[in-house]
Order: sequence, then structure tokens, then C-alpha cells
Amino acid sequence: MDVRHITLFDLIGPVCSTAAAGRQINQMVQTLLNEGCSVKLDFHGVRLVTPSFYEAVVQDLYSVFQEDDLHPRFSLMNLPISFPRHPDITPP
Repeated sequence: MDVRHITLFDLIGPVCSTAAAGRQINQMVQTLLNEGCSVKLDFHGVRLVTPSFYEAVVQDLYSVFQEDDLHPRFSLMNLPISFPRHPDITPP
């Protein structure tokens, strides 16, 4: 299985704050998952993640993908301390 690494700092910068940016990342993740890839969402270098950004990234994933399929194929890495932890997605 192809593993894709999305580095948020490179795409957005050190502050991930808007729902619009989160929706763009969500679309990237969904596209890659639909192609059969695994996705590692990397927060290295990100200092701040707002709840609106985070919710926009993950909100549709559980309605589109089965939990048993999503958990082994989607992971979060290098989370900043400010990250709003989600009970359904635990970092490795």
C-alpha cells in the first residue's frame, strides 16, 4: 500500500487556523484514501491548530469511510501541544 505523507507546515505554515484550509486538507486526504493510499498527516513545524481547522480536516472522514478502514490508513504525526485531541483519532 502506498503511504502518502502530507506536511501541513509546507502547505499552510505554522498556524493552521481556518476551516477553509482544513476543508482543503480534508479533500486531499479523502482523494488519497479513495485511491487506496494510506495517509500520514504531519504537523511538524506547526505551532497552533484551532478547533475549526481540525474539525474541517476530520469531520467527513468518519461519514465517508468505515472506522475499521480509516484507522489503519490515516494517522496524525508530530502534533503540537495546542492540538485539540480527538477521541476517535489517536496519534501513533
